[in-house]
Amino acid sequence: MKTSSETKSKLTLSVSKSNLENARKFAEQHGTSLSFLVDSYLSNFQPKAQKTKPPYSINEMFGFLKDSPMSNMTDREIRDMMIKDKYGL
Repeated sequence: MKTSSETKSKLTLSVSKSNLENARKFAEQHGTSLSFLVDSYLSNFQPKAQKTKPPYSINEMFGFLKDSPMSNMTDREIRDMMIKDKYGL
């Protein structure tokens, strides 16, 4: 939405009388102004903050493992090797 530091500008719109009356009634029933309703509606069209790409994706990280000595080993072989290293078997 808008912050208090934003300056306001005037806007002239052409709308049908029935839409204007309905909008005024709606604003009055909700304790707000027609200007606030229009401003709130227009704030939905603000560009969203762009997501930054993480430095490495999961798929890129798996690329590092392709050339590793364990790339030709099965999961069981890797597990057995790690158990042997951990417990000195």
